[in-house]
Amino acid sequence: MKILKKIFGKIDGRKAAASARIDELAELAGRRAENYFQEHRLSCSEAALLVINSGFGGDLSADQVLRLGSGFAGGIGGSGCVCGALSGAVMALGLFLGPVCPNGLGKRSFRKLVAAYHEAFREESGAVCCRDLIADFRKDRKGKGAFCRELTGRSTGEAVRLILRHRPELAEKADREFLRGHDSATAVLRKLMAS
Repeated sequence: MKILKKIFGKIDGRKAAASARIDELAELAGRRAENYFQEHRLSCSEAALLVINSGFGGDLSADQVLRLGSGFAGGIGGSGCVCGALSGAVMALGLFLGPVCPNGLGKRSFRKLVAAYHEAFREESGAVCCRDLIADFRKDRKGKGAFCRELTGRSTGEAVRLILRHRPELAEKADREFLRGHDSATAVLRKLMAS
């Protein structure tokens, strides 16, 4: 019995350590997405997809990410429906867990995962359409920006949690330096001027 407790205790300890590592990486990714949204002035969809792709070894270039994510800002093409943060996160889920990617889920499993993510987003946020989410901020541009920044961070972090629970090997490959980074508006301007 004592031997079994030691073995199961180690497993539980490993699971706890893995869970803590996943939470840490999700938190870092969420903060980095907020930083990219605010300081780089990326849309919510671009920030979510860029951070997850760059932070966890996705095979898209930054240019490809920005081109793919650009149409989802303000709810698909500014139409107001389907929040860009949700769309960017779902694209990232497909990038790492989709049926055609290495170590991806089967079609049914992936669709169930995305449906559950969509539902969790709706439950936590109260809606999935951009126009509904920002309805209280129609005349408060600053408040809207802060709300969207936080929502981008939260949806990015939750997507990272899902990805790492299904592909824990990506936690070891995570670019922690990138995820811990924080760019100021001044630093972003300097980079642009140097280009």
